[in-house]
Amino acid sequence: MVKKLRRAIFLDRDGTVNKLVYYQDLGVVDSPFVPSQFALIPGVAKAIFKFRKKGFFIVLVSNQPGVAKGNMRKKDFKAIDAKLDWLLAIDGTRLDAKFYCLHHPKAKIAEFRKYCSCRKPKAGMLFEAAKKHGIDLKHSYMVGDGVNDMMAGRRAGCKTVFIGSFKPELWKYLEGGKKPDIVAKNLLEVVRGIL
Repeated sequence: MVKKLRRAIFLDRDGTVNKLVYYQDLGVVDSPFVPSQFALIPGVAKAIFKFRKKGFFIVLVSNQPGVAKGNMRKKDFKAIDAKLDWLLAIDGTRLDAKFYCLHHPKAKIAEFRKYCSCRKPKAGMLFEAAKKHGIDLKHSYMVGDGVNDMMAGRRAGCKTVFIGSFKPELWKYLEGGKKPDIVAKNLLEVVRGIL
């Protein structure tokens, strides 16, 4: 008997699930570097709960080069990851799987310095998740706030969902200049768009 493949919602993390952080001294907006900076975007837990209720398998797929670049310690990365699980659990939901790419081609720490197949815009994390968890990529969605998320989703054969302001100038960077399948302001709006 052939096992039926699952439909999945692939979620980027920073800017999609949690708030970004402005580092005034560096003049950049980036991932949280310590657990105290980590906060979910309002409505995210509710959206994940709704997706799971409708039978979607929820997979986090996130480039996380903070340790590689020397912006954070490994223990802070692990603590942030644990805080994510804890905050979702408080609201009665959870992620089904998480895949992180810790690499960066210009990493300060040698063990993470490489060109890999997992770092978005490549689709390695999505392919790995599909193989490990029996996911039907064609009937799944990649949700994120960046061009790299859209490219990874398309390369994996998923439908793509862009969270943020509609910026037509961004789509020229996507293969074929094709805009995402859905554009939404936040994850709760994505729920309405997909369901």
